[in-house]
Amino acid sequence: MTPAIAADLFRSMLWQALEVGAPLLGAMTATAIIFGVLQAATQVQDAAVSFIPKLTVAFVVGWLTAAWFTATLSGFMHKALSAIPWVVAR
Repeated sequence: MTPAIAADLFRSMLWQALEVGAPLLGAMTATAIIFGVLQAATQVQDAAVSFIPKLTVAFVVGWLTAAWFTATLSGFMHKALSAIPWVVAR
C-alpha cells in the first residue's frame, strides 16, 4: 500500500462522514437553538420540551435523506472495495 492510496482513502472516508452527517447535525442543531430560545423566552426549563422536537427532526431528516445516504455510502464502499487489489499488490 502506497501512502498516496492510503491518504486518498482516508480523505474520502472523512469527506463522506462529513457529507453524510452534516444534514442531520445541522437540522438538529437548528432545532435545538430554536427551542432553546423559546425555552428561555417562556422560562420553561424542561428537557422533554426540546427532546421530542429534536427526535422528530432526526426521524424526518433521516427519512427524507435515506436514499441519498444509501447512494453516497454505497459509492464510497464501491471505491474502497475496488481499491483492495491496489492495497494488497503494493
